[in-house]
Amino acid sequence: MFLPDYFEKYSIDNEKALAYGFSKQGEKFHYDQQILDGDFKLYVTVQSKQVHFWLVDQETGDDYVQLHMDQMVGQYVGQVREACQQALEDIRSSCFAVKDFLYPQTKRLVDWISRQYDRPIEYLWDRSPDSGVFRHQKDLKWFGVLMKIDWSKLDARQEGKIEVLNLKQDHVSQLLEEPHFYPAYHMNKKYWISIPLDGRVEDDLLFELVAKSWVLTKK
Repeated sequence: MFLPDYFEKYSIDNEKALAYGFSKQGEKFHYDQQILDGDFKLYVTVQSKQVHFWLVDQETGDDYVQLHMDQMVGQYVGQVREACQQALEDIRSSCFAVKDFLYPQTKRLVDWISRQYDRPIEYLWDRSPDSGVFRHQKDLKWFGVLMKIDWSKLDARQEGKIEVLNLKQDHVSQLLEEPHFYPAYHMNKKYWISIPLDGRVEDDLLFELVAKSWVLTKK
């Protein structure tokens, strides 16, 4: 199955979707666009919070079922899938918002990165559905990693779940002397730190550190 959970953590933003080109009929949103120089048309519908998409071969008028058949491989079907994913990525980043964060600061962070850098959070791993990355558009290098983990992974005195942001920094040892920064969970602790997103670090400082990570990861 091609991108089975691509919209699972997202909800449609009605205003943005209509501005993008979606039409609304009752409670159903509909959008279509041509891809690969008009060889295919991509259809997207949203109804009852469920997102469905499919491709139609413009020459035959048939659904391009090969898109979702894992056993179908080869250069051409690969090109079709790549073009489809690029179109869906633009639709998702332009018309949808991530839902269900633990903390308001996490939502503010995701919104700020979207406005500042025009980059969405991307959930890449089926085995870690609560972990997402922020990537540079050109080379896809990560400049931030958002994770929901057990607090005890960072601080044995804490319990429950916490959302953290991993960022690359150039003065890690100095930052770790401060009470609200931790050695990076599951990443290179020499260059990365983990920051809890429960509000203990002010937004202005958090965004400043994101900007630093953006610059460092572009090198």
